[in-house]
Amino acid sequence: MNKVQNNKKNNKKNNKTLANNKKLVTFKIPATSANIGSGFDSVGLALDLYNEIHIYENKDSKKIEFEISGEGENEISKDNNMILDAMKLVYKKLKSKPDKGYIIKCINRIPLSRGLGSSSAAIIGGLLSANYILGNKLSIEDDILNMSVQLEGHPDNVSPAILGGIISGVVRKDEDFKYVKINPPKNLKAIVAIPNFYLSTETARNALPKEISFKDAIFNISRAALLTSALASNRLDLLEVATDDKLHQDYRAKFIPGLKELFKQVKNSGAYSVTISGAGSSILALVKNDEKIIKKVSDAMKESFAKKKINSEIKVLNIPSKGIIIK
Repeated sequence: MNKVQNNKKNNKKNNKTLANNKKLVTFKIPATSANIGSGFDSVGLALDLYNEIHIYENKDSKKIEFEISGEGENEISKDNNMILDAMKLVYKKLKSKPDKGYIIKCINRIPLSRGLGSSSAAIIGGLLSANYILGNKLSIEDDILNMSVQLEGHPDNVSPAILGGIISGVVRKDEDFKYVKINPPKNLKAIVAIPNFYLSTETARNALPKEISFKDAIFNISRAALLTSALASNRLDLLEVATDDKLHQDYRAKFIPGLKELFKQVKNSGAYSVTISGAGSSILALVKNDEKIIKKVSDAMKESFAKKKINSEIKVLNIPSKGIIIK
């Protein structure tokens, strides 16, 4: 029996098991795009592409069992994964463990290792799941937020996933996460080009220099300040300048073939801005909600990757003002 046939057999068995158990709660966790160019490690936004976690009671076992479908279903272990690791930290914090079994069904839509916050979604999902199982003793916008920031290490990913919108924030040692939430500007759309190759955050981060020049620091500080101001005041015409960056994108360009030409073509097609999404490999363009512009920018992104013989998937997304959804 091949792998595909085996997966289909397991899915049928799993669906039958879930049908015999009561669903208790559903968490929907959005994708995110971090940095937005100049806001390196400090600015990020939510995207309406969601991973779902469904928690069921488990009448047949006292264990936590995972069912995984969608992105990464053949790569993510059911016995050792980021969701389970995050759950264990909640158990430790609350000094408690589940007294009965549960089935955690994960429906993944956020691609892995593409700079769209799949790791953040897993961490948040684990914290939310364990908190629910232990009686919702932790607050989401305080305890869960701060735990996820400490675990993930990059607040520009986890914070917009929890809070929604656009988040500008900082972490100071031994202090809670400090942030400002910016509601998404009207008529702003996000277009994401997702190429068919992975780029790990570790690889992309290791490409960055240990030190930067004073000149480059000033360059990014000025643009990051303009970025948050432009988004907060709906001055979208300023985004092209405000997203300029000297800290990370030039160093990561070698991992994304034709990046500079792609940026040029996308800007010429009418995008307000175009940046690497998170650490990559996906690309984020912010555009006016206009069908003609959306098509031109989408085509430019697709064609730019195609010129380098890279297949890509284009998604036109909203920036939701709300983060996690609980049903």
